[in-house]
Amino acid sequence: MLLLMSMAVATAQAQSTRELLTAELAAGEATIWYLGHAGWAVKTREHLLIFDYWESSAPRSTRSLSNGYVNPAEIADQDVYVFVTHSHGDHYDPTVLQWRQAVSSITYVFGWGAGPDSEHVYMVQPRDTRQLGDLVVSTVNHDFDRIPEVAFLVAVDDLVIYHSGDHGTVTDAPNPTFVDNIDYLASRGGQIDVAFISTFGQIGGGTINNGDRYSIEKLRPRVMFPMHHGGNEDLYERFAREVRREDVKTAVRFATRPGDRFRYEAGRAERR
Repeated sequence: MLLLMSMAVATAQAQSTRELLTAELAAGEATIWYLGHAGWAVKTREHLLIFDYWESSAPRSTRSLSNGYVNPAEIADQDVYVFVTHSHGDHYDPTVLQWRQAVSSITYVFGWGAGPDSEHVYMVQPRDTRQLGDLVVSTVNHDFDRIPEVAFLVAVDDLVIYHSGDHGTVTDAPNPTFVDNIDYLASRGGQIDVAFISTFGQIGGGTINNGDRYSIEKLRPRVMFPMHHGGNEDLYERFAREVRREDVKTAVRFATRPGDRFRYEAGRAERR
C-alpha cells in the first residue's frame, strides 16, 4: 500500500512539473529547482538551463525535477542548455550525454575540452564570451585543483544568472586569481539576478568567510543560493543565518532537499 501511495505521489509531482515547464513566464521570471549539491535547473521564458548535474545516488521513485533528478522524457519538449563547469565527479555526470536521445533541442556547454564532439560548445579560452542562440554566455577561468575550470555568467530572457562551479575559496584570504575574476565579472556591468555560489566557509560551509563575502558584495546579486553541500543541506540555512547576522547585503534563499522549487520574479525568489 505504501509503495502504491508513493508511486501515486511521484506521478502527481511529475505531472505538476510538466505543467510548470510549459507554463507561460514573462521576461525576467524563472522557475528554479535544486538538483542536489551544485546542480540547478532554471526554466526561463524560452529555455531550460541545467547546471552541474550529478546523481549522487539512484532515485527512489520516478525521476523528476520535483525530486532533484532529470527525467529526459519530462524535458523532451524544452530548449535545453546543459552547463558543466569542470570534470570533477560531483559536477559532471556523464549521464547528461544520454539526454540528447530524448531531447531534440539540447546544447552542451563545457568549461574545458571535454571531448571531440563537434556539436558541443567548449569554452576553453580565458574569459570567453559566446552568443549561443539568444543566450550570451561568459566565463572566468581558474585551475585551483590543477584542472581547467570555469564559472558561468549567462544572460537570457532578461535574466542574468551566475553559477560559480568550484570558483570559491576555502580560506579566509582569497587568492589573487579569485579576486581578479570576481572584479572582472563585476566590471562587466548589469545586474545579476540569481547567483548560485559554492559556500565553502570555514566550518563545513555553514559560515561565511571573506571569499564568500567578497563574491556577494562585489557581484551584488538580487538573490543568492548557497550550494556545494549535497547531503548536508542544513548548512545552507546556517549560511543564510550567518549572512543575516553579519548584515551582508543580499537576499539568501536556500534549499533543504533536492527537488526544492523557487519562483523568481520582480527581483525576488520565493519557495513554492
